[in-house]
Parts: sequence; structure tokens; C-alpha cells
Amino acid sequence: MPSLIDALQAQPEQTDALMRAACARLRDWQTRQAGSAPLPATADERLQRGLQRLAPAQAELLLQRLQQDAELPPQQALLDQLPEDGALPAPRRWGPATDDLARLLRPAELAWDEAQEIDWAVRHWEASRHAGLLDEELAADFGEFWRRLEWSALRHHLRQLADAPADERRLLAQVVKVSTRYVALAPLKRALEASHPQFFDQAFSLR
Repeated sequence: MPSLIDALQAQPEQTDALMRAACARLRDWQTRQAGSAPLPATADERLQRGLQRLAPAQAELLLQRLQQDAELPPQQALLDQLPEDGALPAPRRWGPATDDLARLLRPAELAWDEAQEIDWAVRHWEASRHAGLLDEELAADFGEFWRRLEWSALRHHLRQLADAPADERRLLAQVVKVSTRYVALAPLKRALEASHPQFFDQAFSLR
């Protein structure tokens, strides 16, 4: 999403309007892709490398849990980049309904207060329900939608961390935040406590 990131960085006062418009474009694209044939599954090698880097002793267990979560319905066509106005790019892969929104709300380059993230997510969830883009379980429970969104963001951040990116500190902070919230991710939290205690010993900022 380089063009959106550039706009957000250049016009911070327009953040809310830009993000709402981006979410609307995403829903429009998802609506047009509804009913399309699933794409072939591919091995998530970068996710595995990210886990091996951060939690080598528990990488296989965590990979299994994260992949099982990624296979929960509903599955949708997914993008590599957010479509621009009027564009209809072809889907690049098939996966969780929360994946594209997670990449939109938690990019490596920027961070917002969680209350703002939740506001955008609730609006998107409500609009997606009305558009019929969610299954019965997700349409009935925003809490589960938010959990899956956080796990989608975690998978994305772990893939990015496989390659020691420039935004590593912010990505690590995001991974720490999510790993401390869910019992199933406790092995990742313990590994991070040992390797990156600075994120646990003092308050840290995602900005």
C-alpha cells in the first residue's frame, strides 16, 4: 500500500478520511471477488522463518496454531496492495477474511492508538456484515472478528520480521502486544521476554 502510506504520512490531518476511504475500497473489491474460485494454497515459508527467528524452540507449535487459525472460515480472495480508485486487481492468494484489513490497520510504517484502530475495524465489520462478506459467526461477534484481525496482523508482522526490516522495533512491539493477550500465544511471549526484555521491562511506544 505504498501510495496510501505516502498519503497518510504527508497528510496526517486526513488520516481518518483516508482510512475510511481505503476500507471502503477494500470492501468494494471484496464484494466483486465474492464467489471467485479459491487460489492454490502455498507454503508460508516466511511465517516459518519469522517464528524460527523469534521463538526457535516453539516455532513448530506456534506455526501450527497460527496456520490453524488462518484456515478458519470465511476465506476470501486477498490482495498484495490495496486497490486504487476504480482499479480491480486480480487476487494474489486465498485466506482469512481479516487479513487485508489487518495489513491496512497495522502497517509496518505507521501506528495509531488502538481505540482508533477499533473504530475503523468496527465500521468495517458493520459494513461487511451488511454486504454479506462475513459468515454467521463473525457477523455476530465483533470480539472474535477483532481477535482474528490481531492474529492476521501477527502473521503478517512475523513474515516481515523474517527479513530484519527497517521498521523492526515497531513490528516487534506489535508482536509483543498481541502475544501477551492470548493464552495460545504464550510460547511466543515467553521467547520474546527472554530475547527482548526491554519490551516488557518498561513502557514502550509503537510510534
